[in-house]
Amino acid sequence: MFKKVNNIFLVYYGSFNAKSGSNVHILELLRNLKKYTDIVLFAPGQKSVNRSLAGAKYVPVIDNKYLVQPSYELMLSFYLLYSCIKNRPDVLYLRQNSFPFFPIMLCKILKIPSIVEVNGLVLDELKVNPNSQSFAYRVFSYLALCSEKFNYKHCDRIVSVTDKLKDELVRLYSVPESKIHIINNGANTDVFKPMDSRQTRKKLQLDESKKYVCFVGHLAAWQGVEFLIQASPLILEKCPDARFLIIGDGVMKDKLIEITSELGVSDKFTFTGRVPYEQVPFYINAADVCVAPFIKERNSRIGLSALKTYEYLACGKPIVASSIPGVHDLIESSGGGISVTPEDPEELANAVVRLLSDEKARAEMGKKGRKYVVKNHSWDGVAGKILEICEDIV
Repeated sequence: MFKKVNNIFLVYYGSFNAKSGSNVHILELLRNLKKYTDIVLFAPGQKSVNRSLAGAKYVPVIDNKYLVQPSYELMLSFYLLYSCIKNRPDVLYLRQNSFPFFPIMLCKILKIPSIVEVNGLVLDELKVNPNSQSFAYRVFSYLALCSEKFNYKHCDRIVSVTDKLKDELVRLYSVPESKIHIINNGANTDVFKPMDSRQTRKKLQLDESKKYVCFVGHLAAWQGVEFLIQASPLILEKCPDARFLIIGDGVMKDKLIEITSELGVSDKFTFTGRVPYEQVPFYINAADVCVAPFIKERNSRIGLSALKTYEYLACGKPIVASSIPGVHDLIESSGGGISVTPEDPEELANAVVRLLSDEKARAEMGKKGRKYVVKNHSWDGVAGKILEICEDIV
């Protein structure tokens, strides 16, 4: 099917020690690209990383939060150079995070076609990161900004996950539009699929008589979970049997728990902490409504292609999500949910109440959402689009 592409190097700078959307993304790409071509994944090899993943080369690093990325960049240069000499790839595919320089530099020297995948911008991350004023963070951010400029200029193609992000790459870095391809994120539609809610609630030891509102994701400031918590008293006023499942971990967790206590709703919320990837579909399927209350800062300018929204829909669940570019488009195209004004607890509450009160609407939206994601946003489809770009530059 993709005869010109026989070997791809997939280079990743994220840590597999923590559950994150970027880890899910890269592992799904690896799994699905393998169906069509040989692929090798390069990733940081902290001591605690599970090394059972086939097709991965774990590069030794200094296991310290300040030294992991610099040591990875240094050691990766040797690993990549040796691997390129021994088994030259047809294409090198780099996910832009941290501050990679060497992979694209090596591609320029050895004339290996390269693709850089972009999911966000350093300047936007700085605005919402609570550590953004620390000296170490500012140094790393400066390096990351320099890396963005270098890689976007010298790679052969860029994969952007949203239209808005593409526009920002053109505006900020003067990248030619023709160089950028838009490929949204996807869902594993074999893992994230509709299940019997009674069985999943029983499995998770949840009260089957309640109605559940579910959020899944990294508990970072830009996710806007605090607005769901602020909306909860309004939801409980009209739906007293509502309960809230917060699936995930992150820097905001303690603060969010504190807010539930201040509002007197802590007994209505369950914070599960980190949950294994394969268990997440059970929580989604146990819910009646799923939410993605993203804030405006960081999200509105570049848009979002959030994994959680595709996974909610793949499970056949209606979603209530902030009207952010990318997310709003997904809801409109799929018919799988309701868009609300970001950072508006009252509007968020009204939308959740509307769905909790209308089982028929929930079922109809869920069916439409599942059908749309299976057709348009499976990871197999994402892999196919990437391979088409690879074929074009080989």
